[in-house]
Amino acid sequence: MRIVYADTGAFIALLWQRDRAHRRISEHYRVLQRVGDVLLTSNLVIAETATRLRYDAGLPAALGFRGVVDEAVAAGRLLVRHADADLESKGWDVMARYADLTLSFTDCVGAVTAREGSAAAVFGLDADFRVLGFALEP
Repeated sequence: MRIVYADTGAFIALLWQRDRAHRRISEHYRVLQRVGDVLLTSNLVIAETATRLRYDAGLPAALGFRGVVDEAVAAGRLLVRHADADLESKGWDVMARYADLTLSFTDCVGAVTAREGSAAAVFGLDADFRVLGFALEP
C-alpha cells in the first residue's frame, strides 16, 4: 500500500465522463484501488474540484462529488488534510521558491501536503508536479 496524492485534475477527469482524460484516469484509479493505495488530498483540492464541477459539469456532479468524498473518507480510501496557517505558509514558500512556474496556491499547498504525507506519487494531470520532484501518475 502506498499513499498517493490526488490533485484536482484527477478528480475532475474521474467524475466527469466528458473530460478528455476520463478513460485514462478511471483505468488508473481502478489500479490504485486494486493494489490498495490510499489517496491523500487537501481541502483546497476538494474546494477547487467542487467549484470546477459545479461550473463545468453542473450542480448534480458537484453534489455527487461530495458523496464520493464522504464515502471514500469513511472507508479509509481517502485522507483529507485541512490547510492550517502553517500549511498555508509553507504553500506560499513553495510559490516563491518556484517563481518561474505558474503554480496555483492549491498546487503549492498540494506539494507540501504530498511531501509531508510521504506520497509516493501524484495522481493527476498537472506536469508541474514533476518539476516539483514528484512522480506523476498515470
